[in-house]
Amino acid sequence: MKLLLSHIADLDGITPIILLKLLNIDFDYQLFEVGQINDYLNEKIDNNQLDSYDEIFITDLSVSKSIADKIMMSKYNNKIKLFDHHKSAEWLNNYDFANVCESINGFMECGTTLFYKYLVNTFESKILTKESVITFVELVREGDTWQFTDLKNDSDNLNALFNFYGIEDSIDKFTDFLYHNQSFYFDSTELEIIKCLNRKQTNYLKYMEDKVLFKRIDNYDIGIVFAEQYRSSLGHHLAQIYQDKVDFIAIINLNRHVSFRGIKDIDISLFAKKFGGGGHPKACAIPLPNFLKDIIIKEIFNDNR
Repeated sequence: MKLLLSHIADLDGITPIILLKLLNIDFDYQLFEVGQINDYLNEKIDNNQLDSYDEIFITDLSVSKSIADKIMMSKYNNKIKLFDHHKSAEWLNNYDFANVCESINGFMECGTTLFYKYLVNTFESKILTKESVITFVELVREGDTWQFTDLKNDSDNLNALFNFYGIEDSIDKFTDFLYHNQSFYFDSTELEIIKCLNRKQTNYLKYMEDKVLFKRIDNYDIGIVFAEQYRSSLGHHLAQIYQDKVDFIAIINLNRHVSFRGIKDIDISLFAKKFGGGGHPKACAIPLPNFLKDIIIKEIFNDNR
């Protein structure tokens, strides 16, 4: 049996699940926010709880140096394979279990593409080379890296459907579609749903334009907004609108993490790294402290207990 540990946030995190399901491989999976995987692996390694797995895949996530060292010193070092594309995690390439690559000759990679290439080279399965699967992987890549081709509209629409269906339904629906179809397309019902979703997103982005708080932090002018929807689109939209006023946008999702988006020639992953996060030069994130919600509740209700 195999174990897949991946990112909970987006299509790049769940597509590896879909790919393994297409291969009809017996596997378990767990999804994590930024930083959570370190505690998980620390506990599992210490308590010898990964013995039942012959391979352990980590996709679209990095681990800390202490966990990387622990992996190499453990009996699981030959079982674990990590596939990540965040520039801030490139140092992990010093470890045998890691494959971290942001781009090759200008082609931006994502966790899905790195894992897909591994599966194609490892398993002899015609299903992975179907046109529908190849197109799906490319749509995920473009939506995650924002390196768009003429498939941009389809990539945007696929992400819209993912947000509409949710994680589990997306896994089931997209797996079933790719298994039964040679070419990738949206059916008439999905196209109607997409129209409604696009209108909803446009209205939401417009609504959030005047909800930005402007702060000077660590010598950066930052636009801060509290939001739970359309993270990438909202960040890029606000970064464009306020490009003369801020260096980048910080989106605080109290149920997940803080994500940063920028369009200027600034490596904001260096800023994120100071707060325990990382990612790409223009798109990255940091985890939220576990006690943050308790602090907010105490402030709102004047509870000093």
